[in-house]
Amino acid sequence: MNALDDLRCDRRTRLAATVAAVAIGLGFATLHWAGLLAAGALVALPQRSVGRGVAAGVGLGVLVVVAFLARLALAGTLGSVLAMGQPTWLALGIGLLLPPFGSLLRGVV
Repeated sequence: MNALDDLRCDRRTRLAATVAAVAIGLGFATLHWAGLLAAGALVALPQRSVGRGVAAGVGLGVLVVVAFLARLALAGTLGSVLAMGQPTWLALGIGLLLPPFGSLLRGVV
């Protein structure tokens, strides 16, 4: 067994690694959109199976979109940003789809 297998077997360690991966991944995502791919990969690596890894990536994508919309709402610009149409839908789609795509790395490692 390697270190990643040991991490996946222990529930507490896996949960702590997932929380740390979310924090690090969100930090990457604030720097560049490609950080969403890295965030999805980081969240999926501690999971026990590929399906759970992809589910973790989907969850991270939903978290990113909710945080994005909450940030806009707090700034008072949510209505005007949503009225922009396609650029907003593109941003929301990128936020939802890139983390699960990055989480497919779990199938390789």
